[in-house]
Amino acid sequence: MKNPILSGSGYKYYLLVWVILASAHGAILFFYYHFSLQIAVAEAIIYHVIFAAVVPSFWYIVKFADASKDELSLISTHTVAASITITFWISLSGLLLKGIFKEEQDYLVFFEDAFIWRIIIGSMYYSISILIFYLIKYYLDVQEEASRALELQALLKDSELRMLKSQINPHFIFNSLNSISALTITEPKSAQKMVIKLSDFLRYSLGKDSVQMNSLKDEIENLSHYMEIEKVRFGEKLIFTKNIAADCEKVLVPNLILQPLFENAIKYSVYESTEKETVDLHCEVKNGVLNLHLDNSYPEDSLAKKGEGIGLENVRKRLELVYGHEAQMTVSKTENTFSINLKFPIKMKK
Repeated sequence: MKNPILSGSGYKYYLLVWVILASAHGAILFFYYHFSLQIAVAEAIIYHVIFAAVVPSFWYIVKFADASKDELSLISTHTVAASITITFWISLSGLLLKGIFKEEQDYLVFFEDAFIWRIIIGSMYYSISILIFYLIKYYLDVQEEASRALELQALLKDSELRMLKSQINPHFIFNSLNSISALTITEPKSAQKMVIKLSDFLRYSLGKDSVQMNSLKDEIENLSHYMEIEKVRFGEKLIFTKNIAADCEKVLVPNLILQPLFENAIKYSVYESTEKETVDLHCEVKNGVLNLHLDNSYPEDSLAKKGEGIGLENVRKRLELVYGHEAQMTVSKTENTFSINLKFPIKMKK
């Protein structure tokens, strides 16, 4: 924590304050006590230059004072510091002024008579300086604490985002390996094809693991790999369609944010059905907001048997962490259609 007087532009205001105090001091001596201009200016300059030179050291008293000390110890510390400071200030100033004006008897008498007032003024200068330094230190401590809190919040946010994202791959791999295992018995060629497509999908996912945001175009291309894997698994029973507006492709979205939604659609739609089921992705930009719609048909009683699972909750949490209240996720269903609508602010890929 740097000295607020010696760092930055603080010294300008500091010097201005002492110029004002010195001017007031000199004016009182000249106009009220009727000393010569030379005496008034000399005393005002000498007294205030010396004290102004000492004040920056008070910062270190405030900064390094043990906060765990009781009030009596802190009062004792400042009492000793004030006594040393005022003694030094009056002694050095007096030595210089008496040496300069040793022939001015009226001034020398005034100097001795004003001794108590000089102690009072010195105590006041010390007290005000210490109070200001404590206020500055408190402000800087609050700012530093706020900065640490923001940094910690960012680290926690990043950690939670990585944790949520890390839940995706194992979940998908588990399902894919189960499918491959089943296909190795019934359809070995399809199992081989599925392994190849799975490797392409994982190559993308692992390659983007350290990236929080990715273009929607790349995300959808990777999702197409995923749907091709599922197409091997379910054959003609799975119908995937997409309608992506051109102005959507460069929009940045959280990495792998859509995958849990597609997994959810497969799990509660195609997997549960003996008929053909459709998964449709639609994207458009309206009023500076990206709108993603994912609709899938489903057997009449599949959603009644199961809840939404961790997939949709994962997406909700990630959107909240990345966009706060600016993002929206709504889920709705009709008699045979399950719909998810995502809306979040546009961030464009450069």
